[in-house]
Amino acid sequence: MSNKTTIVKPFAIRASLAALALLIALVSQPSLAIADDLGGIAGVITDASTGAPISGVQVKFNAPSQTATATTDAKGHFVVLSLPPDNYTITLVKEGYDTRDVSGYSVYADQTQQYDFQLTKATAGSSGSP
Repeated sequence: MSNKTTIVKPFAIRASLAALALLIALVSQPSLAIADDLGGIAGVITDASTGAPISGVQVKFNAPSQTATATTDAKGHFVVLSLPPDNYTITLVKEGYDTRDVSGYSVYADQTQQYDFQLTKATAGSSGSP
């Protein structure tokens, strides 16, 4: 009878455990799985007559799949991320300006669409509220 003993080297065990740990870490990251499923919308809102950026505009995004809001910064910029792909109606509201609803703005997976808008100053009798 032959009495051979197989010796496993410690390096092989450590390398196998490290590879297994790396595999588990990659598979357990939910953000990697959904990253390609969502998109976003960004843009700038300006005054229609002067071209100046408008801060504090409330931007509402409505679609069958989701509703979201954002507010423009001092330079008129807004951004909303993590939106499901869909066609959105965007409502722009700012006191002193006519409220504007625009439809048919698309969001695509793993992309941020750039949509810029202009608002017109409210006239006597019109309102800047929804």
